Amino acid sequence: MFPRELEARKEIVYFSHKVHAAGLVCATDGNLSIRLDQNHVLITPSSIRKEDMYVEAPIVINMNGEPVNDDRRPSTEHKVHLEAYQQRPDVMAVIHAHPPKAIAFTIAEAELDTCVLPEVVVTLGSVPVAPYAAPSTDELPASMRELIRHSDALMLARHGSVTVGPTLSDAFKKLEKLEHNAEILIYARILGGARGFTHDQLEELQALRDFYGIKTHSVACSTRRTQSPASSAATAGAGIGGIGGFVPARDDAACACAQPVGADRVTASPELQALVSEITTRVRSR
Repeated sequence: MFPRELEARKEIVYFSHKVHAAGLVCATDGNLSIRLDQNHVLITPSSIRKEDMYVEAPIVINMNGEPVNDDRRPSTEHKVHLEAYQQRPDVMAVIHAHPPKAIAFTIAEAELDTCVLPEVVVTLGSVPVAPYAAPSTDELPASMRELIRHSDALMLARHGSVTVGPTLSDAFKKLEKLEHNAEILIYARILGGARGFTHDQLEELQALRDFYGIKTHSVACSTRRTQSPASSAATAGAGIGGIGGFVPARDDAACACAQPVGADRVTASPELQALVSEITTRVRSR
């Protein structure tokens, strides 16, 4: 047994249960891992619901994805985890989840703006979205390779999220913030649109990272857009919601942050537009 392996197993069980209880995965979806040393990772196995995870269940694999002294299969998305560890020596834990509200933004090709809540601007910054790649293929980790180098939280289009950190607790907090932000943004759009921060307000919030000693990798928010929703939709395979134009940068570099989006921009579906308009009218008449 590796040093800390028993502790790591208990942590994986604990946060597997929390991820399931929070509705961030369903069935056997999602996977969690902890780096045991430079060459070995402890990861959840294939085909076990996170609610049913137990201490003996996680599997030790090497950096080639091969089980160590175990004939069971690791999670089918182990390549996503290994990619994160290979690109980020500082990362010690990874959570790949399926947060439904955040995923919905990538399916609708609507910009998942993480630059409208102060605490999210400070902790996560602008969260990039990797272009779609089929699950369990080599294309999936390749799609996030550049993004994970610069951000501790990202979305895999139509698939899920990847959050990383020094511990599973840290990665889970980022996952919670990501999904909570998506929920609030949906409400804001129903009410007429999300209003962005001014440049000075974003600068003030960004400065709080140093004040609080936050060292996480993030792409700083900016009021500057790099690509409009209309042009991003026309860029086949380039990404979702303007992330096709994402340029890797240092923590202090700017990334696009959505401008106010009205209810008429929520979707192209007339039926859903009518529903949104009806809800908006009801809310405003109270």
